[in-house]
Amino acid sequence: MANKNQLQPIQHTNRLDFLSAAGFEMFSVVPSLSRYYMSEFQHTLNEFGLTTQKNIERLTCTSCGQISVPGLSSRVEIIQKKGKKVTKEKKRRKNKVQTTCLTCGKKTLYHGSYKNKLPKPISDKPVAIPETPVVETKKKKNKGKKNNLKALLSKSNAQAESKSGGGLGDFLSSL
Repeated sequence: MANKNQLQPIQHTNRLDFLSAAGFEMFSVVPSLSRYYMSEFQHTLNEFGLTTQKNIERLTCTSCGQISVPGLSSRVEIIQKKGKKVTKEKKRRKNKVQTTCLTCGKKTLYHGSYKNKLPKPISDKPVAIPETPVVETKKKKNKGKKNNLKALLSKSNAQAESKSGGGLGDFLSSL
């Protein structure tokens, strides 16, 4: 038999797994129930002193538990930090990513990436792209499309009449 101390972490992880799975399943059906499950997930984490990875932590609003889907349940903005011009030193500045929960209105700031310019090409000469031979084809014009359709219909009608053998008169004469 397992110790009571060993059994508790398994129960905690089972509860956390259930709460997160139920929260994501209910998101499209009943959003308020999804918020409840995700807020319980967060409270359970805090209660037992557990932490999650950054990507899982950023999936929900820390205030109301709403699952963040940009454009649907949250708004995402990139805030560029403007600094003074530095002539001799090149100081790297990070952008900030601000998410706003559309349910409760809470704003959360995350560190973004560094603002870097794209590097210039190494060589000064432009790179020559090999040309592929171009094959010119003549395109048919769609003039007389209606006439072609009429001609096809008249041909099919003529063939149908010739297959039928001429009608009732031919049938009676063959008897």
